[in-house]
Order: sequence, then structure tokens, then C-alpha cells
Amino acid sequence: MSVRALQIPQTSASTAGELHVLYGSQTGNGESVAEVLAENARENGYRVTLKSLADLRPAALKKIRYAAIVMSTHGDGDPPDDAIDVFEWLQASTSNDLAAMQFRILALGDRSYAEFCAAAHQLDSMLKSRGANQLAPMVECDVDYSADAARWSAELLEWASEYLDADLEPAAANDATASGQTPLSASTSSPALTLVPSTIGWTRTRPFPAIVERVQKITGLESDKDVYHLELSLEGSGIAYEPGDSLGVWADNDAEVVSELLRALHLEPSDVIADGGRVRTIRETLTRYREITRLSPAVVEGWAEREERSGRGRLARTWNHLDADQRKAFFEARQVIDLVDAYHVVISAQELADLLPALGSRSYSIASSAAMVEEEVHLTVATLRSNAIGTERNGVASQFLNHRVQAGDEIRVFLEPNRRFRLPQSVDAPLIMISAGTGIAPFRAFFQELEETGRNPDTWLIFGNPHRRTDFLYQREWLKWRSSGLLDRIDGAFSRDQAEKHYVQHVVAEQAETFNRWIERGAYVYVCGALTMGHAVEEAMVSAIGAARGIAREAAVEVVKDLRRGRRLLKDLY
Repeated sequence: MSVRALQIPQTSASTAGELHVLYGSQTGNGESVAEVLAENARENGYRVTLKSLADLRPAALKKIRYAAIVMSTHGDGDPPDDAIDVFEWLQASTSNDLAAMQFRILALGDRSYAEFCAAAHQLDSMLKSRGANQLAPMVECDVDYSADAARWSAELLEWASEYLDADLEPAAANDATASGQTPLSASTSSPALTLVPSTIGWTRTRPFPAIVERVQKITGLESDKDVYHLELSLEGSGIAYEPGDSLGVWADNDAEVVSELLRALHLEPSDVIADGGRVRTIRETLTRYREITRLSPAVVEGWAEREERSGRGRLARTWNHLDADQRKAFFEARQVIDLVDAYHVVISAQELADLLPALGSRSYSIASSAAMVEEEVHLTVATLRSNAIGTERNGVASQFLNHRVQAGDEIRVFLEPNRRFRLPQSVDAPLIMISAGTGIAPFRAFFQELEETGRNPDTWLIFGNPHRRTDFLYQREWLKWRSSGLLDRIDGAFSRDQAEKHYVQHVVAEQAETFNRWIERGAYVYVCGALTMGHAVEEAMVSAIGAARGIAREAAVEVVKDLRRGRRLLKDLY
């Protein structure tokens, strides 16, 4: 359905003629898209309100007539923290109280996950159930979202050029004219749109060739973990990162894995395919442009369909008997080569290229402060390995960074700002930092920043990994900061150093009184690491605050929610 074809009913709502650009964003990508749409709409003479859903009183949705919503999906199909209160409010009632609203959603997600854009679909369904009307179908975006986001934004402005002006109050129209902005009408050509998001310099599609300066293993020889510290030169790039940001990395697939895949499918490396208007060999396509180490439901289902057409159908029967959790476990334990080996399919090079999704970049939390290391950037990378089905497989980027590059090599990188994981503006606010494994990376950046800028708030690090002797990442640096007084307290949760496993969430629970005192003093809580760890830590916070204050669980839950709403609980989970 075209946005041009939708007739808009008249209403006397106080926000008639105003476009509300709303966003729910975990790392800032959704916020960037929303900001550019709002800027373009204002430049074209429209009244615009730009808001994070975290700053919107949920009941205020009843007064909104036109809404453009950018919604990210986080974790296992969850809404971002920004949107939790709005989701809970929408779920709490089925009344038809949003009938005046016209909305359209842009969904940001990652097709390599089972719950692709799930939060946006849930929001779409809830808004409709409360009577809101969809301007046009949702647009789903994969990790490379710029083109789809620009199309969505352009269509919204095209719709606005025909319908939104009709509701402008005379004063608003006069204000726009006085400022030199002419409101568009149905007879005006569609407005020009800056590509979304608007960025300057090096980007996902135009990465910077960083030079590798150092690759060093930082776990012990006896460790089951394979973690490396990398130092890259950004000299001459102009890239200005802050503690809390991430670095996007492009990595080629392993040549041996590509060769194994081609042999198994009886394809010649020199076979030519068409790829987005370009002609490439299948070897080049699989090496640099296709995802072969991550399976997705779409790839499994596409492979099953081809196997079924060949008269076998074994994969289809297996897949159809799995529930949602079992399907997730199935594709997370396998790579494309595992499908090829287990379920024989005759497929051409072109069909293979068409079936597989584009190879995406990988993101790593930055482990350094530019205030200390200047034009360098440091990463902490754990080699991703799996042998869930009896064959060892490696992740594309972690294997590339830790075992295939060396000093002097080039790596294609770009900055991924994370404005939701920054040090607080208050220089004296206490900081509680909770991490497991490589989740310690941004906290190393935080401490480098504190040291270089002379800030000295009360700080508490809770760090977990299997063994103290082999897995205490950056141990010397933490002990140095502890000796200097920059780090006030450090608690280790080394899960395999005793008979009963001991994790970071257990430290929070055990230190309930102390943890609560820090919260009452205004501490900011940062959590970085795996999703499961993050959920467990938040639950431990509820228990600790409830126990320390002698309040019911429901009241403790509200305290933690208030920390999130006040942006004193900040999470970087993956």
C-alpha cells in the first residue's frame, strides 16, 4: 500500500498537524535515524516533536495523531530499555483509546537472529489493538539499514507533503513562512531527503583501513578461553570515539572454510554469479560478501525446501517438529557447511549466493580511551568456538582478528557510537561496573578516561570469568588502579575456582547492603557482557535492594525500573 493512497480522517486533537518522531533505541542507531528524519521534516516546514520513548509519558500516546516510530529489537526479541514502559502500558489494556493515531514503524534488526525485528512487530500489533491506524506497512531493516531507512523516511515526507499541511494551524503556517520555510502541499514535489543516518567520514559502507599494531593473547596457556588484546592505529582517520562506544569490524570468511564449502557442493571457485549489478566469482562472493558462519531460520528453511524438492525432505521434517527454542538451538549450533554435509542438495553457484544473506560486520566494545592512547583503539576479543554437534567451528571475525591478522596488516573498521553507555556528566557520581569475560573492555576504557581526566569518583568493579589464575583479564592494570586509589573496590567472581559455581550476580546478592548503600548515594550501574548474565544481574539487583530495604519484590522492581528510567542503569549486552 502506498502512503499516498491513505486518506487521513479529520480530528480536533491538539496535536493535529504535528509529526511526532519517536524512537526506542538500545545503542543509538534508532536515535540517529529518528534525528535525521526530524531534521528533514523541520527543514520542509513541518512541526515536529522528537522524543525517545523513555521520555514519553505512555498515556500521552492518546493525544498523538501522527507518529513515525523507529524501533530497535534487543536481545532475544526484546524491546530496548527506552521502550519498556510504553510496551507495559500498551499491554495493560485493550481499550480502543488510540483511534486518533496514524503511525508508521521503521524496524531495526539483525536477520541472523531468530527474533528479527520482533519488538517492532509487537509494537505494531499492540498499537493496532488499541485502535491506532497504520499509515503504511512497516519497513524492516537489517544491520545495513541506511538505504531502507532513507526510503521509509522519504515516503513519510512524501505523505506529509500531501496530507500533513492540511492540519496546520494558521499560526504555524505563518511561522513557517516567516522563517523562510514554505510548507509543502499536494502539488509540491516530494522533498529531498538526506541519506539516513547522516554521517561524516568513515562508515559501515566506507570503512577506514586501520593498521594492526599489536595482537597479544591475554588468557593463560591452560585457559579454556582464547582471549586477545588488539591495538589498531587510527592515525589520519579523524575518528573520535568515546569510552562506551563500539568499533565495527569487517572480516573475510576463512579461505579454508570457503574451499570446504565449494568442494562439498561440487562448485568451481571460478563460477561466476551476478550480485547486486556486479559480476563476481563464487569464491570471492563467499569470502567477502556472504554469511557462512551464522545460520538463520530463512537459510535453514530455504535449504529444507530445496532438499524436499529433491525427494528427500529430511531437514524439513526435522525442522517442522522443533519448537521455537529447539529451532534456535539448531541453527545456533551449526554453520552453512554443516547443513551442506548433513542434507544433500544440488544447488548452483547463483542459487547459493541468492540464498545466503550478506556478510555483516561485527561489533566490539572499545577497550581504550583516546584521551590516553590518542590515535589508537584497543579491542578485547574472545575467539568464538563451538563444537555443539561434534565438529569445531569458529566465528568469522574473532578467528580473523585473533589468529589470521598480525602487526602491519589492515583491518576495515568504523565507529559505532553508543550514547547510552557513557560516563555520567556528574564527575563525583559513584560507579558500579559489572562484567563477565570480554565485557570488561569498556570498563578499561572508563578507567583510562578517569585517569587521564583527573576524575576520581568512588568506583566498584565486579568481574567474572572461569579462573582467577588464567582468566583475570588486564589484572595488572586493575591492581595498579586499585593501588593508586582510582579503583576503590574490586570483587572477582571466578566461577570454576570452587565446587559451586560463583557468578557476578551472586556477588551482587551477597553484597546486598553495600550495593544498596551505593545506590542510595546516587551510583550509576553499568552492566556489560552476555544477555543471560545481564538478565541475571538485574534480577539480583531486585533481590539485593529488596533485602537491604526490607521491601516487597514489587517495590524493589520499581526501584530498579526507576534506575533505568533515570539512566542510572546502563547495559551493553550481546
